[in-house]
Amino acid sequence: MESGYRTLFAVEFFHEFYKQTDNSYSHRDEDFDVIPTSDCKIALKNQGLLFRQVPGGFIVLYKSDPDNAAKPLIPLSDLVRLRFMLMAKTPNLVYYSDLPLTGERSAVFYLHNRQSNIQDVDGTDELLLVQDSTSPYLSALDKTRLRAAQFSYPFSKESDSAQLLIKDRQLMPVFNQSLDKLDPEVNAGLRKFSAQIDLSLQPQGLYTLAIDGEIQESFYLDSELSNKQPFGLIDIFHNEEVPAEYQFVDGLGQVTAKTYRVRLNNRATIWRYFIGLKYRDNVPPENLDVVSNIFTANFTRKTSITLADKTQVIPFDSGTTKIPLKKAPLKGFTLKRDITTGPGHSVYEETPLPNPDITNIATETGSEPIYSQVYFYI
Repeated sequence: MESGYRTLFAVEFFHEFYKQTDNSYSHRDEDFDVIPTSDCKIALKNQGLLFRQVPGGFIVLYKSDPDNAAKPLIPLSDLVRLRFMLMAKTPNLVYYSDLPLTGERSAVFYLHNRQSNIQDVDGTDELLLVQDSTSPYLSALDKTRLRAAQFSYPFSKESDSAQLLIKDRQLMPVFNQSLDKLDPEVNAGLRKFSAQIDLSLQPQGLYTLAIDGEIQESFYLDSELSNKQPFGLIDIFHNEEVPAEYQFVDGLGQVTAKTYRVRLNNRATIWRYFIGLKYRDNVPPENLDVVSNIFTANFTRKTSITLADKTQVIPFDSGTTKIPLKKAPLKGFTLKRDITTGPGHSVYEETPLPNPDITNIATETGSEPIYSQVYFYI
């Protein structure tokens, strides 16, 4: 037999925004560029592994032993972790994905194979890398703060002193500092504190920060990544912390290739149509309706508004019905205008309406509900 490269593991991405009517997915390589971190590139080289980005994800390949295809030519005994950055190809990703619109700018979506989260998706058990065990999708649960090795940590507390403690993932203390309040003249209410933290000697990874025994935040430590601000980070571990069903090498050193999956849900919003009477300003608002023949949404006519140029605008919205944003436009939304001129049956004119642009979304309170808005002039 000859040695050759074979799959060690693969990571696949699926986004409901691109899901088609036949349940297939288009544009699977449209969301992310995947880039191995500098330490990952070194580990790949030392272990004789190859990284390849492929449509819809990436794979890592090993060179097999000529006499045993399941045995790596270079044993993977020194492999501990491979890290990959997810760089969003478009700043609009958060708009059409069902992810938080706001939050800490330095946060990153952190994915890893140390948690067993196998879920049935369309009849197939999938090895998911996300945290939510009730849904297969990336969510706010996967988001964590990304910090450089040196940072300041200001906070307030109703006391004159405080104890700051940082622990690693194994709950071992790595930084401990006693702090006194910064404003000696303040003896009641909240006092201000600030800690100057240096974790330069600590490895990249997850840490927790606690004040007087109460955890304030979890964060991922990595100075290099904090400067690049990736959308996400994937850690693929090869150690005893990885659940058995997620391990890509068995106890005998034989490869049991795994496919991990990351799924993103598309955002669903309340759709608003603003019908502007720019050319037909004599149309009574009650003669207009917005209807859909593909969703059970009942669009409600709202009170008319007048723009600065005196154009009358009649708003319609889908009420409590959220409509998904999709790559392929959803058809079947129409403006229905009563053009009856005399007695007898009513006569209607129907005009197709466009889908909202994925970036044209708004909130009224800073959170839910989220609206997608379209201005359409007649």
